[in-house]
Amino acid sequence: MLHKVIPCYGSGMYPDRSSNDPAFLAAYGEVVQELRNDLGFDRKGLAEAADISYSYLSAIESGQKIPSGTFQNNLARTLGVDVSQLLAMANDRLVTSDDEALLHTQRGESLFDDSVSEAYSADAPTGPRSPAGPMSTERDRGMSRSGALAELRALLPNMTPEDAAMVVSMARRLSEGNRSRGHEPRQRSYRSSSRRESRMEAYLRVWSMYLDELDRQGLDWAHGRRPEPRSYFTTGSPIKGSSMSSSFARNHLIRHEMYINRGSRTANLELLAELKAKRGIIEAAYGRELSFEDPGQERRAVRLAEYREGHWSRSDEFGDYVAWFIDCGIRMRRAIEAFLETP
Repeated sequence: MLHKVIPCYGSGMYPDRSSNDPAFLAAYGEVVQELRNDLGFDRKGLAEAADISYSYLSAIESGQKIPSGTFQNNLARTLGVDVSQLLAMANDRLVTSDDEALLHTQRGESLFDDSVSEAYSADAPTGPRSPAGPMSTERDRGMSRSGALAELRALLPNMTPEDAAMVVSMARRLSEGNRSRGHEPRQRSYRSSSRRESRMEAYLRVWSMYLDELDRQGLDWAHGRRPEPRSYFTTGSPIKGSSMSSSFARNHLIRHEMYINRGSRTANLELLAELKAKRGIIEAAYGRELSFEDPGQERRAVRLAEYREGHWSRSDEFGDYVAWFIDCGIRMRRAIEAFLETP
C-alpha cells in the first residue's frame, strides 16, 4: 500500500512520542507493521536490523507501547523514514472516513462538523473550557475562536487533501480535549472506540472471505496467511521489489495495486518508466486502463493501480469487493507476465 507521508511542520503538529492514547498507539503499531511488510522483513528480521528486542517490537506492533529516543530513531531509520514521518503516518491513520467526507464536500457545504465548529466558535453557547476552569478572555487567547476557525477555513483549500485531513482530525481531537470533564468526552471516546472496533471487525471479515475465495479458486497467492484487522492485504508479485495489494483507500474507494518499493526512489522510478514504456502491452493484457502513479518527491514508492467505489461499512457488498480484488489480481499478474515476456 502506498503510504501517505505528511510533511513535518514542526514537532508541535504531532502527538507526543510517549503518547498513551490507545488509538494513537494502535495506529503507530499498524504503520510499523505495514512498513515492515512492504520492506520484506519478518518481525525477527526487523528487530535485529533495528537493534531492538523481538518482544519490544511485538509490543509496538500490537499497540501496547511506543519507542522513545534511540529505539525510535533506529526503528524509523531501518524502515526507511524519519521519526517525524513515522509519527505523521500514525497520526494520519487516525483520520476517519468522516473527516475525509468533510474535506471532499461539494456545493459549498461546511468543511467542519458541529463538534469542531462549536469548539472553535466564539458564539457557542458554552464554549470549550480548559481543565482549570472557564474560557480564557479574548486578550489571553490572542485570537478569538471564531477568528481561528476563519483562518483554518482559509488555509484548508490551499492544502493537500492529506494535510487538510490531518488538520481537521487534530482540530477535532484538540476540541475534545478542551471540553469540560463531564460525560460527553467519555461518550465520544466510547463511540470512537466502537467505530474503530467495527472497522477492524469489517477488515477481518472481508479478508477472511478473500482467503476463502482464493482457496476455492485454487489460487496460492496467500498460502498459509491469516486475515488481519487492517485496511489492506498484500500478496506476492512476479517482479522483485514489488507486491500486489488489495486495500480500502480514501474517499470511499477500494484499490488493487502493484506496489513498487525497490529500496530507492531512483530504482522505483526506473521500473515505473519501463512499465509506462510498455503501457499498451500491459493494459491490453490487463483488459482495462490502469493508473501509473508517482506520488512525488516526498514518497519513495510508486504503483500501478485500479480503483472503484467501496467502503468497509458496506458489509452487504463485501462479496463483490472480494470478487473484484481477485479479478484484478488475476489481471495484474497476467499483465506483468506480458510485460516481462516482451523484449
